[in-house]
Amino acid sequence: MKPRLIEHGPDDAHTREIPIKDAEFLIGRGADCDLRLPVGDISRHHCIIRVGPDEATITDLGSSNGTYLNGQLVRSQSVVRTGDVVRVGDCQFVIDLGDQGSIDVTLGGADPRAITILSPARKKRPPTKEQGRSPGEASGPGGSGGVSR
Repeated sequence: MKPRLIEHGPDDAHTREIPIKDAEFLIGRGADCDLRLPVGDISRHHCIIRVGPDEATITDLGSSNGTYLNGQLVRSQSVVRTGDVVRVGDCQFVIDLGDQGSIDVTLGGADPRAITILSPARKKRPPTKEQGRSPGEASGPGGSGGVSR
């Protein structure tokens, strides 16, 4: 699987997957960016993701409003991993480097922005009745089935 960014929308139908096709992936407002985000709080050349054979990194390019990795301001080049969250301006993306199975991008549950990394063996397997129940949910008829975590 190729590396990608995942941007959650208000529901599953509006979740966007952005492939990272090259070793250097430029994010910003400029027309020459790989991911163009025409939003005022994003710099023309905001940040860059570099994907190498052994690791991937993100570097802020001197943006006015900063680049955040898992809620922390990126001050220099930082290593990124599958499941990390990158925020530029009001835009937020989950990184999937394709190295740990896949990321379940479906929304739901208590935290609709939460992600789950699934191993390839579990990817297609539906949850059992027990896995499908939310903690504290009563069993038996009338139970509404929850989201597995």
